[in-house]
Amino acid sequence: MRETVLFFLVWAALVPAGAQTIPVTVRIGYQPSSSVLLVGKAKGFYEKELAKQGAQVEWIPFLSGPVMIEAAAGDRVDLLGVGNMPVITARAGGIDLKVIAKAAFNPATNAVLVRPDSPIKALSDLKGRKVAAQLGSSVHYFLYQLLNPVGLSMDDLQLVNLAGPDQGPALESGAVDAIVLWMPYRTQLELAGKARVLADSAHLPGSLSFYAVRNAFGTANPALVEAFLKATRAANDFMRKHPGESLELLAQDSQFPKAVLAESLKGFDWSMGITEKNIREMKDIKDFLISDKVLKNDFDIKDLFDSSYLEKSGIP
Repeated sequence: MRETVLFFLVWAALVPAGAQTIPVTVRIGYQPSSSVLLVGKAKGFYEKELAKQGAQVEWIPFLSGPVMIEAAAGDRVDLLGVGNMPVITARAGGIDLKVIAKAAFNPATNAVLVRPDSPIKALSDLKGRKVAAQLGSSVHYFLYQLLNPVGLSMDDLQLVNLAGPDQGPALESGAVDAIVLWMPYRTQLELAGKARVLADSAHLPGSLSFYAVRNAFGTANPALVEAFLKATRAANDFMRKHPGESLELLAQDSQFPKAVLAESLKGFDWSMGITEKNIREMKDIKDFLISDKVLKNDFDIKDLFDSSYLEKSGIP
């Protein structure tokens, strides 16, 4: 006991007054579709940048955006890569998140899929059918976007709430007639010949993905948020310059083969800045969800965004 006390007295004397002795742990949430985060994780970009601020990184995997939002609400994750609808529903539900940058991803990521031999040939054929989707995720709003122009609503479907990994088996078994899924899950089914694309999100407005922060964490640790964004820019630059190596890294840290992941890396917009057009598109999503009574509480869409971290990090 005497030796232990003596050790701590000596250790305390050597540590400068006011120095941070316990590293802050930054918890980063990611999904199988979070290609940039996964490459940055494999290359150690986040650990390197955050170490400069005396912080360490904990990586937390999630299967979908809504589950990640629940974790943020419960103070179990600090920074996250997430789609368009989850951040809107979070804000409307009183969860204090801020969107801090745009995430690079394939705008064609979402698709409605049916079995290859399905009699369903057009979106209008979905009327009365069992359709699986992850409610509250980006594919949820994507489905709204597709149904409206053909005169259908969610009430015209038998909607089944299923997580992404569960949708493929449900489609194959005939438990549902169609699924609404994102890459790389959808690509895996297509390349295996188990599904046919009815429509995708390639040219739809609002096909966006973001990085967000728990506002309490960001307010208390702005330098850590800026370090996260710098690491993300480094991962973006690496992926643009080294697509082949990036694909290898993703395949090593994934349950998906390279051919599946390669589709996910197409058509990326590498800019991280949030534009007025992006904000308008997000407002359109929010307004539609309120008018369709999916959301009960309205809010100013600009309150969802905070570009100050990006500006202070020096990223254009």
